[in-house]
Amino acid sequence: MTKSYKEILEKCFLFENLPAQIQEMVFSELEVQNFKKGQSIYTKQEFEKSLGIILEGEATVYKENAVLNRLTPGSLFGAAAVFSDGDEYVTTIRAEKKCAIVFITDEELQDYFVRFPDMALEYIKFLSGRIRFLNRKIDSFTSRSAEDALWGWLCNNRQTDNQLVIKEGYAELARKLNVSRASLYRALAKLEDEGKIIKNGSKIKICL
Repeated sequence: MTKSYKEILEKCFLFENLPAQIQEMVFSELEVQNFKKGQSIYTKQEFEKSLGIILEGEATVYKENAVLNRLTPGSLFGAAAVFSDGDEYVTTIRAEKKCAIVFITDEELQDYFVRFPDMALEYIKFLSGRIRFLNRKIDSFTSRSAEDALWGWLCNNRQTDNQLVIKEGYAELARKLNVSRASLYRALAKLEDEGKIIKNGSKIKICL
């Protein structure tokens, strides 16, 4: 495992509070898997009961034909499948660029949780955060106005620097939010007037 991969793992919530020697021991047990551009990582029928961590590249999470999320180095996926008895995975994940990923199986996680209880606590915190995120996402889709729906979506999808890029374009965003393009542009203008966002083409900065 390369130094850059280890640096990404060190920042992962599961490992960041572990002593350095334990981190090194755990990392030595992890195997890196590589995926080519366009290759499926998870599908409904083909998936592992593992937590995946992106170390290199970019992947996209789909539900039917809708893009739900983009995964970049440091992103995690698979939490919904790790301890589930379901026979199908809820989404499809595809490599958009060549990806390097480590997978931690349910058995390995259980072993880590027994050996390092603080890791189990961090995992519970992570799952709690995911529940809050999903609740906010539901709120954004059930909002009464285009402005509320847009603001909820922007807050849910912003990066750590409070910025994001509308990669699919505003027409696709309007479809996702179930509003007309005219309503979306009015909502963008209103949020700008209120000082909540700064819009520069496809780039948006959220002013919190």
